[in-house]
Amino acid sequence: MKYEIFFASDDNYSMHLIVAITSILINSEKEDEFNFYILDGGIKDINKEKIKSLVRIKNFNTEFIKVENEQINSLPDNFYTKQAFFRFLIPKIKPNFDKALYFDSDLVVNSSLKELYQTDLKNSYCAVCADEMGLYRKKYAKNVEVENYFNSGVMLINCKKWREEKIFEKLIYNTKYLFEKNKLFFPDQDSLNYTFGENVIFLDNKFNFQSNGIFEKELKKEPVIIHYSGGRKPWKKGYDFFADKYLVPLYIAGFRKEFYKIKTAHFFWRFADSIFNIKNAYKKDKKFKIITVFGIKIKVLIKK
Repeated sequence: MKYEIFFASDDNYSMHLIVAITSILINSEKEDEFNFYILDGGIKDINKEKIKSLVRIKNFNTEFIKVENEQINSLPDNFYTKQAFFRFLIPKIKPNFDKALYFDSDLVVNSSLKELYQTDLKNSYCAVCADEMGLYRKKYAKNVEVENYFNSGVMLINCKKWREEKIFEKLIYNTKYLFEKNKLFFPDQDSLNYTFGENVIFLDNKFNFQSNGIFEKELKKEPVIIHYSGGRKPWKKGYDFFADKYLVPLYIAGFRKEFYKIKTAHFFWRFADSIFNIKNAYKKDKKFKIITVFGIKIKVLIKK
């Protein structure tokens, strides 16, 4: 199968981008063919060469696309970098594509993407997964006038429909509108939700398992994609859920020093957390504090 996959990154996230691409390659099927398009927010040449060198794992094509767009530059960047908005341009950048995948760089692919890529988009704008932010999900959904709020870190985009309905222009307009109304908290994500309404296909959360979401939720299937969304990352203290899945592609990609540093940190973080730890958890729109003391977990309901 042939895959068209887009990422957006600056140099600060280049290592994580390399890990994400590596994870795709090592979990691919033999006959898979990959075209990677990197919406380049300033990646250094040395890191571009590291990406290209991954052909030693599996052959693929890559294209670095410098995004210069006045309308993107006019958007507010109070919270995020302009790279967050690059995904708006994907159907215009490749006008011959009927569909394409967009991935954030802070994720790893854990198995074949075939099932995801073969999703029938029908007449929807994209296939996505619900954003797993517990109580806050309702707040964000209300802000953008939808019942179901999705995460924009993994999207199978109906490029043809976006072009036909001039979605890029609508996204630019709606982003500015939401900003003026003080309703733009997750810039690209809020605008996408507001623009598409309910005309999206919601997928099983195994295609975008958000490790920062509902800490206690039951995952019935092994994730296809593990998305380290929000502030908790496997390379930072406070990681959660499948953090070790980041380490294998990190090692294979050639970041041996970083691998051993993070692996050692994981050991000490887990040990410290087993002695004493307090963190938030969400379940069925209720918020809890999970307090761990010497391996014993206490769940405390937090009243609104």
